[in-house]
Amino acid sequence: MTYANGKFVFGGKEVEPAKLQDLWQFLYDSYTGLGGYEDGSYLVKHKREPQEKYERRKKLAYYPNYVKKIVDTYTAQIFKTPPERELTPEYELFVNDADRKGTYIDDFMRRAFKLALIFGTAFIVVDKPSETARTKQEEIEKKLLPYATIRLPWQVESYELDEYGNLVRIVFKEGKKRKREYSLESFKVYEGKRLVLERENPLGVLPIAVLRTSDQLLYEELFSEPFIYTIAMLNFELYNLISEIREILRNITFPILTYPSRSPEFLANASIEIGTENALIYNPEGGGRPDFIAPPPAPVEVYMEYMNLVIEQIYRTANLEFTLGSQSQRSGVALEFEFQNLNTLLSMFAMNLEKTEYEIANIVSRWHGKESFDGRINYRKDFSFRDVERELKIALDSLTAGIQSATFTAEVQKKIAKLVLKDEVEDEVMERIYTEIEGLEGIDNQLKNELKL
Repeated sequence: MTYANGKFVFGGKEVEPAKLQDLWQFLYDSYTGLGGYEDGSYLVKHKREPQEKYERRKKLAYYPNYVKKIVDTYTAQIFKTPPERELTPEYELFVNDADRKGTYIDDFMRRAFKLALIFGTAFIVVDKPSETARTKQEEIEKKLLPYATIRLPWQVESYELDEYGNLVRIVFKEGKKRKREYSLESFKVYEGKRLVLERENPLGVLPIAVLRTSDQLLYEELFSEPFIYTIAMLNFELYNLISEIREILRNITFPILTYPSRSPEFLANASIEIGTENALIYNPEGGGRPDFIAPPPAPVEVYMEYMNLVIEQIYRTANLEFTLGSQSQRSGVALEFEFQNLNTLLSMFAMNLEKTEYEIANIVSRWHGKESFDGRINYRKDFSFRDVERELKIALDSLTAGIQSATFTAEVQKKIAKLVLKDEVEDEVMERIYTEIEGLEGIDNQLKNELKL
């Protein structure tokens, strides 16, 4: 299955690459707050809105960036605890300098994961300089080792999949004219249509690991659906709502003076621009007095209610609804279910990261002449969010329950220590605390035995 310059398969159907380019640009802008959010072009013009008013709205537009907040929150949680690794000598060299810029593997994978969250897919190319060295030491000194670079979906010009959905050829655009092709047989670099570099592929596989934030549903799909798409659309909606409500508030904040006058000459010749520094002259046939008028506040109240609904939906879509501050209105079972949903989502992300790093490690090993990576990589996969305050209360209450057991008391004390200190101390310190608690338990048992005697 070859997809070249014509249409790519995305969302189960063939799509023009240009449309996908627009989508990926929108997702990038949604994370950075740049592009159409910065210049206001993402504001939707009302059909009865004057151009001058629309241009003013574009200048005053404000983008509350929930997309960035959610992406950064997920990333921080995934990498809060560094992955555990058992390294081979070859992979250790790569881990300490993943991109020939001195970047440690955790920092590199953190960046790749963030890009995968934004675009749905990130391609990690593990290449090696074509220059050769006489010894391993010379190879290390000259930095002729495998290194990784990240390529994004919008850089893909064409690709080919086998019948099982495995990538067997791909071409990346690099700048306006340059492009790089990877296939099972060779690596090629083009300047325009001119071939400027070609070398044999010695690996037997493509030197590319594909990081996805969701599963590949169809074999013919190379690109996964961007995880943040729905969140970005809701944030786009909120961006427009804030602009529209600001315009309404401007109109309400600056009321208009109404001034009654029975003089036909004054009414006919009065040249007044309606505004807060001017007046609206009218003929008070039924009587009148100077006063101020302003639009009713009801539209603002409707907008505010809808804005709150959109914000809540953003958090629900991101499985972060338990952070909304309305926990008292939901049962403990409901909150636990919400925590589990987030835990499951983060666990899936961690498994995808672990799988991708194993692929990277295998490619690095092949570059060193080995069939596969024989080390170990383990990403944290438990992100359960427990109610620490509730657990502490139960533990403390149990200490005053009158249970005559030194062992029980010691185990409860250990649990309290773990809940209070959590990740704030090193494992060695925690072990020392446990030992001290167990020592007190032993002393307590000894005293009891002496009293029996």
